[in-house]
Amino acid sequence: MAKIFHPLLALIASGTDRELAKYVEFLKEENKILRARIPGQVHTKPDERRRLVQLGKALGQAVGELLTIVSLSTFFRWCRDEKAGKKKKNPKGGQRKPREIRELVLEIAKLTGFGYTKPCPQYAPLRFT
Repeated sequence: MAKIFHPLLALIASGTDRELAKYVEFLKEENKILRARIPGQVHTKPDERRRLVQLGKALGQAVGELLTIVSLSTFFRWCRDEKAGKKKKNPKGGQRKPREIRELVLEIAKLTGFGYTKPCPQYAPLRFT
């Protein structure tokens, strides 16, 4: 009895694999079209990265054929970071300065006309003649 069902199940399974391959091929082409319309980089959010890592790990090395928004090395870095439990504390850099200090610096810049583009006379290069 099992000998009869085994070929039948194998036929159904292979048909399903072919159908899934067609779905993947369609989605890959659709993804190429959409990526062509988006200029520049696609910036992902942490929860989006987590979802991509979770789904991509299940695919193993085959994920390299599907990735379009990041390189394979970036995806593997995400995997390593997730495994290590790394989280960026402040993606903008150091701590922000208090609002009062920022406002004071801007007020001084407006009053004195001094800013990044204007060199400070106190630190002008010395000339030896």
